[in-house]
Amino acid sequence: MTKDRYLSPGTKVRLESEEGKPEEGVVVHCWGNDEIDAYDCYVAFFGKTLPIREPTEKPYILRYAASSLKVIEPSDEAMMLRDTVVWLREQQEDQSTDTDFTRGYRMGFGFALDTFKNQCDTFGLTEDLGWMQPDLEKWLKESD
Repeated sequence: MTKDRYLSPGTKVRLESEEGKPEEGVVVHCWGNDEIDAYDCYVAFFGKTLPIREPTEKPYILRYAASSLKVIEPSDEAMMLRDTVVWLREQQEDQSTDTDFTRGYRMGFGFALDTFKNQCDTFGLTEDLGWMQPDLEKWLKESD
């Protein structure tokens, strides 16, 4: 079981069942539930694997605590943040002078990197900036 965290809509997840038949789905909505003091999610499940193209069958929507879902691919927002951090790092490497402009980049990079590390914790990813689609499995942290 993973720690409780917010999963943004569009996050691809896997649910490991007790029968050993995992199901894959996409988070449709996630919210903080005061009754269980954790995050709850509606997930559109497609069966044992996510379709690559238009699904042949309608998904079914089920409700699960975020902590019971394993992230198999982060949302587009997490990928965009990763790309921003990589870009800011590259911009810093190209700067050889110490001006207000370059100090601004360093401040922006520091803020983006802190936010990125929080996202990595949320999505269960390593922080080495190496994770890329489509094979994210090797970059996922092991469950706690």
